[in-house]
Order: sequence, then structure tokens, then C-alpha cells
Amino acid sequence: MPFQVAATQMIALMPGLREDFVAVAEPSHPDARKLLDYWRARMAEGSFVVGRDIPARPIAKLLRNLAIYEPLPDGSDLRVRLAGDAIRTRFDAIVKGGMLSEFFPAAEFEQHLEGALGVLRSGEPRIIDSRLMRDDVVELHLEVVVLPVTAPDLAGRWVLVGVFYFD
Repeated sequence: MPFQVAATQMIALMPGLREDFVAVAEPSHPDARKLLDYWRARMAEGSFVVGRDIPARPIAKLLRNLAIYEPLPDGSDLRVRLAGDAIRTRFDAIVKGGMLSEFFPAAEFEQHLEGALGVLRSGEPRIIDSRLMRDDVVELHLEVVVLPVTAPDLAGRWVLVGVFYFD
């Protein structure tokens, strides 16, 4: 069963801005649905493996929206193994090779880390509807798909994240 719908949470970003996000059962963004459908098809055949199933022609147009994180052995952080253009734009930095903790304030990082590790523990996808708000105005609306995947060595578990912006 997909990740259960959670209550809306808010993260303070900067004065006047906040991120409202809620976990949803299924994505609404067409590209988020395409990624989840592709992941489910690969999982139905046994596994989704980094290096075999990504990069791949069926999701080539989505690569700019994807990131792959490798958890450190102690679970304290995630190393960015792949970051598409949309991810680099989100952080205004080259993030490949960096640690996730470098790109978020501590409290926000802890939420992202726990969410990613929770996906690895459950083996279930997590879909998040996120809105960057200024008062009651949506400045940016996006959908995030977080998926457990198999590492290239076929032994480890990594996290695949898709970030999809609404117009």
C-alpha cells in the first residue's frame, strides 16, 4: 500500500515564506505518474536497479528532474550520486557528490533524511505535494516522488527522488 496521507506540515524557509507539504497517495503531475508507473513495472519484474533501469530510454525525458541518494552506512546523511538540471536549479548549486545535509538547514535536513530512510525501511514510495507560500499565495508548486531502488552493486539500497514542478 502506498505511503499513508499525512497532515500538512510547514517548514520556515525565510521571512515571509514557508513550505506547506502533505504526503498524498498518488501523484497528480503527469511526469511524476510516469516515473512511478515505470518504477512499479520494474519492481513487478523483481527490482529497480541503478545503472540498469536508470538511465533508461522510457524515462529519458525525466532525468533532468531526478536525483539519486546513497545513504551513509550509519544512516546519518545521504550522498548525492545523480542530480538532474531541475535539482541543480532548485539548490542553485552543483550537488552531485555532495551530502544532503549541505543543502538544507538542520531541521529541514532531518525531515528529508527521515523521509528517505523511511522509504528504504518500508520499501514503499512516498509522494509529496509541496507548495512554497508567501502568506496565502503559492509562489511555487511541486510534487516529489521518493522511491527505494537497488544500488548498482545489487547489495545496497539507494533512494531515487523525482522533483516535478507545476506551471
